[in-house]
Formats: sequence, C-alpha cells, structure tokens
Amino acid sequence: MKSVTIKELFSTMFLFEIGNTILFAHGISAKQDSWIAVLLAMISAIPLLYLYIFLYNTYKVNLTEILKISFGKIIGKMISIIYMFYFFYMAARVTRDYLELSTGSIFPLSPIKFIAIFLIIVTIYFLLFDISVTLKVASMLLPFFLSLVSVVFIFAFTIPGYSFSKIFPVFAGGIMPILKAAYPRILTFPFGEMFVFMMVFPELKCEKDLFKYSSLVYLITGILLAFNDINMISAIGVKEASRVNFPFYTVTRLITLGFFRNLDSLYIALMIIGNLIKIIIFAFAGLKACQSVFEIKEYKFLLIPIGAIIYALSIVTAESYFVQVPIELPIMALYVHIPLQIIIPILLLIIYFLKRHKLHS
Repeated sequence: MKSVTIKELFSTMFLFEIGNTILFAHGISAKQDSWIAVLLAMISAIPLLYLYIFLYNTYKVNLTEILKISFGKIIGKMISIIYMFYFFYMAARVTRDYLELSTGSIFPLSPIKFIAIFLIIVTIYFLLFDISVTLKVASMLLPFFLSLVSVVFIFAFTIPGYSFSKIFPVFAGGIMPILKAAYPRILTFPFGEMFVFMMVFPELKCEKDLFKYSSLVYLITGILLAFNDINMISAIGVKEASRVNFPFYTVTRLITLGFFRNLDSLYIALMIIGNLIKIIIFAFAGLKACQSVFEIKEYKFLLIPIGAIIYALSIVTAESYFVQVPIELPIMALYVHIPLQIIIPILLLIIYFLKRHKLHS
C-alpha cells in the first residue's frame, strides 16, 4: 500500500461529501430556512465523526473486522454482509443519481444504459489499482472542482431577479420544519455517509490528525451546502427550488457570461468528478467487506461481477426514479441509514467500554 498525504485524503473525503450533494437543494422542505437545517445537521454530525475515527484508532482495522471482534465471528459476519450489500446499493444509488442527472438535463436522448456502462467501466478501472491512486486523482481534481463551483456561486449574482431577500424571514415556520429537514435526512446524507471511510482508513499509511482534518471537511461541506441553498433560493426562489429536480442545474443554465450561455459543460464536469469519486469509494468499501466476509486474499477477480451487479441495480431502480425518491429516501434514512450509520457504531462503542471495564474489574 502506497502512503498518501493528508491533503490527498482530505481531497477525497471532501469530494465524497460535497461531490454530488451540491447538485441538490438540501432541506428545502424547511423552505428559506433550509440552510439552517444544513448547518444544524453538520454540527450534530461532528460527534458521529469522532465516533467513527475513535473506533478506527482503537482497533486499527476496518469496520467489518471491528464487527467480528465485537460481536463474534458469526454474528459479525452476518452484520458485515448487510454492510456489504449496503455499500453496493449506495454505489448503485449514486450511479442512478448520475444517470438521472444526465438524461434528465444534459443528455435527454442518450441511452441510459450506455452512460451506466461508461461509469461502471471507469469505476472498475480505478479499482484495479491501489486505492491510493483514487486519492491522488481526487487531490488533482479538487482545485478544478472548486473553481467550477466558484464560477456558479459568483456569477449567480448576474441572474435577473437574484436577491438575498428571498431567504427572509428567518424561522418563518418555526423550529420544527428545520428539525424535520435536518433529521434524519441531512444528518445521514451527506454527513453520516462519512462512516464508509472506516473501510478505507486501514488501507492508508496516513493516520495523523484524522479527526482534525475530517472535521474540517464537515465544516467546509456544511458551509458550502448552506450557501448553495441560499444561492439557489436567491436565484430561483423557494417554490422553484422545491419544484425542479435539479435546482443547481437550473441556476447554472440561467448564468450568462458574455457570449457564454447555458454552461452545460461546467455542469457535466461537476457531475462526473463528484459522482465518480463517490461510486469508487462505496464500491471499494463493498469489495473490502466482501473480502472480509469470505476471507479471501484478493478481491480483484470480483470486479466484473460486482460491477455487473451495481450496473443492474442502477438500471432497475432508475426506471422508477422519480416515483421512488419521495418514498424511498425517507424510508432509507430512517430504517437503513440510521441503524447502519449511527446505531451499530454506538453499539460497537458500548461493547468496547464493556469489554474494557470487564478486563479492569
């Protein structure tokens, strides 16, 4: 395993967190207070982040190995299988998001299966190499990604009717809409997803100041997503941001830079960078979980069949995307994300302290 710098790890974590999430209006159910919901979820996620890194620093192995140590080999493997399928599902989910973003905006006439195959092939190609390669590529792509986002943030001010007054009055609906928007949806997506790096940390030689830099990722992500909500609402209003499927794309198309109109190429670049890093990380986590469950030394022979599974899941679910999203996302957040991202890690912490207390008693 090649060593990586903290900059490379930071870049990957940041692109993973912000990559595809910036394309949506998070917490828009809280209307003009959506940005407050984002910041609230970000602050609440910091203890979770500390929990993930504490567990890793304590055991120095990945999540599935921690499960086997804590729950015993049989139960640990059973829970690990759940995580394995969860990681593959999330890889397919992000792939599906990219497919809908592409065919629903930029490439309406393109066959969705061809786009999916392209993404899966690129993902498999990256997974053929050491995971450090993905981290190094993310480090190179981050400045480009931030430059593209900055263009949208800055030149959104040129959109006719742009006004910060659209985010007022604050707390117009009280605190409850903000809490409902923040929990569990924003808490689990994107902040809770950081737990997937518990499968990545053991693969790296860079372990210094993990919590410090991971917290910085959370802080910057929260601020950017909050400002992104403010930017979209100021540009197109609460009603339009709530109505359209891809508000960031709507804002991008309204920006005019002299002779440049409809900055679709900018949007495409953001989609590819953000989604691809996330798919690779989730797929890698799923493969490492599979390796742990079945106790195999090498996972690369599984790349093609796993790639086929992710492809199939993304195609099947994409056909009913807009029917499933309003129903699936709340159910997934409550009954899948919370148990896997929050409840089980807390149980691991409790088991750790119980075992330590038993040893010292």
